Amino acid sequence: MIGRLSFIAALLAAPMALAQDTPTPPTAGQIAAARAEADRIIAAADADALFVNITGDARATVRHKASGMICTFFGSPEVDRIVIFDGKGNDVGCSTRLDDYKMELTLYATRYEPMLTEQQALASAVSAIRDRFPSARPFEGSVGEVGVGSDIRPLSESLLIETTQGPMFTMAIVSHPDEWAFKARATGPEVHGTEISVAAGVGFYRMLVLRTLPD
Repeated sequence: MIGRLSFIAALLAAPMALAQDTPTPPTAGQIAAARAEADRIIAAADADALFVNITGDARATVRHKASGMICTFFGSPEVDRIVIFDGKGNDVGCSTRLDDYKMELTLYATRYEPMLTEQQALASAVSAIRDRFPSARPFEGSVGEVGVGSDIRPLSESLLIETTQGPMFTMAIVSHPDEWAFKARATGPEVHGTEISVAAGVGFYRMLVLRTLPD
């Protein structure tokens, strides 16, 4: 039986759990550098019309204007990026890497026509993983259940995949709170599977909550 962890207490006690806050307040120089990096990421994707720089601390942070999706980047220039899939801003993503767990995280915001159910979106995400990694199998360790005790209850599924770097944990999380469909994909070493599920789950839930708030 897969163990279940509740993220709500962790989210309330440490609202920047995914961001791994620095112990001391960021300096003006650190904030300026992070804002410059966010500007670079937006410019590299030619996404000025679709994303706005909302950086307020030492992490480059952007918001997708249409959906409100917030993306925080963790200082890996080879990974940190915005991707626009449709050219119009109705299907976008952003990727980053958390070195603590060697974890890569991608968030997606999509406006489907017609809208998929959350179950359909999760099934599609899992099918895409299995198509790429035919030997994928369920992850048997402890994973997190996001949104316990709240009105937002994302769906998720976790798998183990075999790669050239060894066995890897990967998961998909989906939530459709309104006309937008949101998804997270998180991947990292099997040994960090539980921690990755916590970091991805808390970060995804936090984004869903904060996206509705003003900058």
